[in-house]
Amino acid sequence: MKIKCAFFDFDDTIAHGDTIHKLLIYTFKKHPLSSWRYIKTAFFGLGHLLKLVPMEKVKTTILFPLDLFTQEELKVFYEEKVVPSYYPHMVEEMKKRKEEGCHVFLVTASSEAYMHFNKLPIDVLMGTKTKIIDGEYSSKIIGKNCKDANKCDRINEYLKEHDFEIDYDHSYGYSDSDHDIPMLSMVKNRYRVSKKDGALSPFIPKEQ
Repeated sequence: MKIKCAFFDFDDTIAHGDTIHKLLIYTFKKHPLSSWRYIKTAFFGLGHLLKLVPMEKVKTTILFPLDLFTQEELKVFYEEKVVPSYYPHMVEEMKKRKEEGCHVFLVTASSEAYMHFNKLPIDVLMGTKTKIIDGEYSSKIIGKNCKDANKCDRINEYLKEHDFEIDYDHSYGYSDSDHDIPMLSMVKNRYRVSKKDGALSPFIPKEQ
């Protein structure tokens, strides 16, 4: 069955700023003794730049806060630090597409461990998955980091599972970044969200 879709990135698209950066700052204030973990994260990040460490390993070290907070604490983080950074007009854009009959996807590299607390008008949340241990999310990534072409893999898996096909001409994509060109290429109507103020404009790759 063909369906109209609307694909939304999250960081600097729906919400201003980088969510994991917000979480790291929040963690440092709540758990200052965890500062040594930031050194480990930087070390693995350097290894990734040198192509010695896979992205998923780097992401696991970055997501160490998930090992420190309970679900209730992560909910408080999301509500206090992430929700206030929403662009109101982008939330309205989501509502508009939903009301037009689009199947609304929120597709993000941010972790589902805290992103599932969102109350946005979406049908599907696709974020980076991490292992649940004793009822709490951990930093251990399951599968791939939900970024770049991996977003398309997740979307295509969902479409296949539900026997859906994208109505290309009547579907939409929103992002602040050229990293999302693979996802945006799945739809005809593409919009860039300005990192400066969240303003919408037609999506034109920056290298052109």
